[in-house]
This record gives sequence, structure tokens and C-alpha cells, in this order.
Amino acid sequence: MCRAKISPNLKKIFEKGERGEKLTLLLTDGRRIECRFEMLTYANKSDTDDTDVMVARIKYGDGSGELLAEEDIKEIL
Repeated sequence: MCRAKISPNLKKIFEKGERGEKLTLLLTDGRRIECRFEMLTYANKSDTDDTDVMVARIKYGDGSGELLAEEDIKEIL
């Protein structure tokens, strides 16, 4: 059986999320967000590139959510 390779930041988010911890993340676009981890999944790299990349599905307190790739995350606080 082949195991997926999880990038460092996504692994930290996954581990904190599995423990039920709330996450505070600093993103590369300058946002500082508070969220909860939902799951790891795959998404297309871009609208023009069908390459799959691993992403974390995160959820905000208002019920909305977002997919974050490794390169979207600057720091896990």
C-alpha cells in the first residue's frame, strides 16, 4: 500500500486538527486566520494545470471554508 507524502505545514495542521485544536495561521498573502482543520484532500494546481496537489480543507467559525496548499501557509502560530 502506498502512503501519501504530506508536506511539513500540512502535516502540522493535520496533527493539530486531529487533536481538536483551533489553528492560527499566517498565510503568504498576509492574512492571519483562525480556523479548524477538516480534512486533507487533493485539488488541481490551477485552472490551467490539472496536476493534483495535496491541500488542507479548513473551516472558519462562520461555517465558510477554504482549501490551503503548502505554499499558501507562511507559519503555523
